[in-house]
Amino acid sequence: MIHVARRVSLVPAIVAAVSVGAFAQSNRIDIVTPSAPELASYGPLSIGVRTLRVTDRNRPDILNTKEGGATARYDRTLTVEVWYPATLAPGQKAGGDYRAMTRDPAITVTLHGQAVRDASPLTSTPLPLVIISHGYPGNRYLMSHLGENLASKGFIVASIDQAAVTPIATS
Repeated sequence: MIHVARRVSLVPAIVAAVSVGAFAQSNRIDIVTPSAPELASYGPLSIGVRTLRVTDRNRPDILNTKEGGATARYDRTLTVEVWYPATLAPGQKAGGDYRAMTRDPAITVTLHGQAVRDASPLTSTPLPLVIISHGYPGNRYLMSHLGENLASKGFIVASIDQAAVTPIATS
């Protein structure tokens, strides 16, 4: 009888372990569980996403400016992920992937969401801009779930990769 009870108690544990493992490996960022708050659901709009590289030219370099000397300057290039309400082409399906670096730069993961890379932006009306900022350590994909969700509700969302600060020159 004890053998049967052990087997019966193992079945739910095995099923749970297999299903949790399968779910964890999918890396879906667009899943909203039934227990989520009301506003957690995606909005009615399709989502586009683009990666931009922008350069702030001739930026003052306060870390390398010497007291009493000329202001040191540099060009700072930023990588920005932008999610936006989009108009999908006929037959184009929602969905796309993000290749994100983990805390260990040698390990990358693929995240799956609803945004379509380089989809046509919805241009019928001006839209508000939201800028999200990841914590340390992190990258612009850290809150991609939020970027997609807000874009589906009519916001343009920008997430900037915040590079590490350049060390102070020692000369």
